Amino acid sequence: MINKEIFDDLISSFSKQTDTLLGYEVNLSDFKIIFDQVCEKYCYCLSKKDPKHFPRRLINHSDEYATFLIFLAKEFYLNEYIELAESVYLVNRRLNSLDCFYTREMPDVFHLEHPLGSVIGQAKMKNYLTIYQGVSIGGNLKMEYPSIEEGVVFFPKSSAIGSCHIGFNSAIGAGVQLYNEKIKENSAVSLRNPEGIKVNTIKWSIKSRFFPL
Repeated sequence: MINKEIFDDLISSFSKQTDTLLGYEVNLSDFKIIFDQVCEKYCYCLSKKDPKHFPRRLINHSDEYATFLIFLAKEFYLNEYIELAESVYLVNRRLNSLDCFYTREMPDVFHLEHPLGSVIGQAKMKNYLTIYQGVSIGGNLKMEYPSIEEGVVFFPKSSAIGSCHIGFNSAIGAGVQLYNEKIKENSAVSLRNPEGIKVNTIKWSIKSRFFPL
């Protein structure tokens, strides 16, 4: 069970962060209904993860706080508080070096593993998605976007650009760059120089590895 004390000091800390990073304060206590909704959505996402990722205080856990801010920016956007959605997005980008715009359709359950330098663009993404550092996901010049099935992990500096389709329970290895590629389910994609990309059948469950609950 998740202890709701993880949200202690979050409102006051976020207010200080907006003042420092944006030059004006945003008081989340003025938007209690939205804040409470975000806390519930975040707790549902967190409840599926390995307990080792459960923060004692959310504000002190950069990966999980980045996740929370993605939920918060999206909720403001859905409630048509566009300027506030923009503010949360900018705090996340400047504080955690993560670019995930508030219009992005993130799944209900996902995990960020030290996601510094990652850019999460437009894509169709399903639950149990894991993203490491330096990952790029987004469209090509033809405005074609990736489709990512359930249980996919992107390891460091990997990317999926354009009309990629990544099948269920697949691992995109470090440094792998996919452009308009079709990856079948249960695939482990790795980069082997000078041979290039190599695809093997994966023999373990990504969901069980990162989301055991």
